[in-house]
Amino acid sequence: MKRSIVVIILILLCIGMKVIAETENDCYVKVGDKVYFGKDIKVGLVHTEIVLPDGTVTEVRNRDVTAYRHHNKMYMILPVICDRNDTICLAMMEYITTRKGYNVFRYCCPYTDEIYVTCKKNFYFVYKQGKFYRRINPEDAEAQLPAFGIKVI
Repeated sequence: MKRSIVVIILILLCIGMKVIAETENDCYVKVGDKVYFGKDIKVGLVHTEIVLPDGTVTEVRNRDVTAYRHHNKMYMILPVICDRNDTICLAMMEYITTRKGYNVFRYCCPYTDEIYVTCKKNFYFVYKQGKFYRRINPEDAEAQLPAFGIKVI
C-alpha cells in the first residue's frame, strides 16, 4: 500500500514538472536593442513569429533579427570568413559550445536544388573573446573538433 502511494506521488510530480517545463519562456528573439521572450518561435522565409507568454503572436522581419533561441538551440548573426580571412557576408550560425574561452559556432553552407534548400557542408567557426580565431573546414572537422569537446560521429 505504501509503495503504491509513493509511485502515484512520483507520477504526479513528473506530470507537474512537465507542465511547468512546457510553460516556461525558454525562447527569445533579439531585434536590435529589443528582446522578445516567448513560449515558441517559428522562423519562416521572410518573417519570424514569436508566441508571447499571454498567447499573442508577434511578427518581425528576418533581416532585422540579430539572434534567437528556440528551446535548446541558439543562433546568432556572425560574419562568414573565407580562406583568405575576408568577410564574405553575415549569416545565422548555431552556437555549439564554449571551451576554455573559445566559442564554437556551426555554419551550414546552403545548397539549393530545384525544390529544397539543403545543408551541403558544415563549417565551424571558432571565436576567442568575441573575435574571430579560426575556421574549421568540413574535411578537418573530424580531427580538430575533439579539441573543443565536440564528438564527431
